[in-house]
Amino acid sequence: MRIFSIFSVLAIMPSLFFSCNKKEDKAVVVLKDITQAVYASGKIFPVDYYRLNVSIPGYIQQIHVKIGDTVKVGQPLFTMKSEVTNFNVSTAKNNLELAQLNASENSSALTAAKQDASLAKEKMELDSVNYSRVLALSENNATTRNNLDQARTQFHASQKNLKKAKSTLQFTRQRLNTEVKNAGNLYKAQLTNSNDFTYYSSVAGKIYDLAGKQGEYYTPQQIIMELGRVGDYEVELSVDEADIHHLAKKQEVVYQTEAYPNLFLKGEIKEVYPKISSTNKSIKVIASINLPDDVAMYAGATLEANIINNRKQQALVIPRYYLSNDSVMVKRKGSNVIEKIKVEIGVGDVEFVEIIKGLNPGDEVFKL
Repeated sequence: MRIFSIFSVLAIMPSLFFSCNKKEDKAVVVLKDITQAVYASGKIFPVDYYRLNVSIPGYIQQIHVKIGDTVKVGQPLFTMKSEVTNFNVSTAKNNLELAQLNASENSSALTAAKQDASLAKEKMELDSVNYSRVLALSENNATTRNNLDQARTQFHASQKNLKKAKSTLQFTRQRLNTEVKNAGNLYKAQLTNSNDFTYYSSVAGKIYDLAGKQGEYYTPQQIIMELGRVGDYEVELSVDEADIHHLAKKQEVVYQTEAYPNLFLKGEIKEVYPKISSTNKSIKVIASINLPDDVAMYAGATLEANIINNRKQQALVIPRYYLSNDSVMVKRKGSNVIEKIKVEIGVGDVEFVEIIKGLNPGDEVFKL
């Protein structure tokens, strides 16, 4: 576990940590309260914080808010004028005109379908006459049975072909008319967006930053403004991947910020993201933070944190400086002999480590 901490929790638990500028030659084994924590760093943001960028490239026609304004859900934020929307309107209009042309009675598709139906009708009428003629001859025993069967089969086939041609003509007309309706609906939708393209707030909160300027051109990659709730903050922490197995929801977190170096704040873990960043080999943790009423916090403020993993009261401890792997140099209480022994260690913080087995209160330890 990485327990290295940038700040002391002395203000919270007076007996937790202490530091000295000069290492002593020896230290006495004592009983004291000790807290083990995982170090993390991060930034504080308003709850529901998000960065708003444009979905299509274009010019900002009008900005409806300014930095520091409070906004409601659905309130207009800024309006874009996009060349893309004008292009889309032109394209939609062309598609509508083409669909109307294809659906006209003189179009090539309908003309071909009508011609097929007309030819099928002529063929059926011809085969009908021929069948009637062969049937009359058969009744007078003037033709063979085979000729009658062929004429009847040809006539029935022509009837089916005519029915199919009429169905194809009807389907083609319906399909082309549907394409006209769809193209018309798309054209109307594009016309609605052609005059302006307005973005609205999705949260009830505050404008924390505004990078957009009226009249300037922006692409979808550029951030226009940043929004979030008012007075309700959370912390986004980065924790080394070596410590992820020591993280859990509702664990206590102690913070220190550069804005208030002598103030220690508390919170708890809300969410541990199940993904390790490939860039810095860390995991993202979202935690709450309790702010006093008289403390003004700013979005994006950096902070450092200790995520409390374990607390132990009246643990037998020595300064970490005197421990070498699992061994220490010790002079037992009441003895003048200094010897090297192995010890069993427990929890630890940045300065102290618990000795579970091997030492007793009052023993003195020396640097190896």
